[in-house]
Amino acid sequence: MKKYLLVIAVLTLMLGSCKTDSKTSNSEEKNLQTESNSKFKTISGEFIYTDSVAVFKKKDGIYGVVMNSQAKDLVAQARAMNSDPFASFDVTLKVDIKDNPEKDAWPQVIDIQNIVKVQPSSNDDSLRLDK
Repeated sequence: MKKYLLVIAVLTLMLGSCKTDSKTSNSEEKNLQTESNSKFKTISGEFIYTDSVAVFKKKDGIYGVVMNSQAKDLVAQARAMNSDPFASFDVTLKVDIKDNPEKDAWPQVIDIQNIVKVQPSSNDDSLRLDK
């Protein structure tokens, strides 16, 4: 009888410790996701694109856009709203801001990590040359 109680006690301890480990691994995963998301900045501003180049304008400056898959998705969303090549869009993005390795270009570029919001610009006349 004592052997059965000992076996049951050992199994209970083993099962209890397994449950605790899974909880800590889930919390560790959430912490890692939070840390990776926190290294990206959320910025809002005006986005304009052409066939091969995109630019992001904030109040404090203008940035070139790295044409990665997220940037191409943003261009596709913008074209779906307005196909005018000189249209601008108000966007909110999660980005990584980097120094531009190219000379004779914008000093900094944004690498889009996530598209939060896209809408037609409320002040579209600011980027037009002829009205």
